[in-house]
Amino acid sequence: MSKKILISFVLMLLILVGLYTWKTKTSAPVILNNETPKIGSLNFEDKLYSYQAEKLETGCHLNSSMACAVDFAIKCTLNPDYENCRDSKLPKFIFMSDESLKRPTEMSFKIAKIKPINSNLVEIHTDSTCNGNWFGLCQGRIIYVLVPDGDDWRVKDIYAIEI
Repeated sequence: MSKKILISFVLMLLILVGLYTWKTKTSAPVILNNETPKIGSLNFEDKLYSYQAEKLETGCHLNSSMACAVDFAIKCTLNPDYENCRDSKLPKFIFMSDESLKRPTEMSFKIAKIKPINSNLVEIHTDSTCNGNWFGLCQGRIIYVLVPDGDDWRVKDIYAIEI
């Protein structure tokens, strides 16, 4: 009886070792990529971008779809009636209109850090200034959470942190 159990155990062990070997030999290797998604050819960390609600340029003149997503979110913050803002998938609070919210009319930002979370989620940390309050989302360290939107990127969420 113990010979049958021992033979069964050895056979099961051989089958498991064979399956493990087959799986490791036939599966494609996983290559971890620690590269930061490229934001474009310009050095955005060294440049300050400024906007005024009454002088918003149409389109985006930056060399990166990530930077253009931040650019678009800021333009919509300053003027929710800016082209295509209402049809976009920006956070809904951007379109709230109430005098007590103190929507800014001037805003500037400088990219402080680009933090990839995974291939479909990137945080762009900015140092921002504005002449309003706007939920506390335009003064200090503001983080724009970006997700892919076709071939481009879009702002999914905005939040602030203390530094």
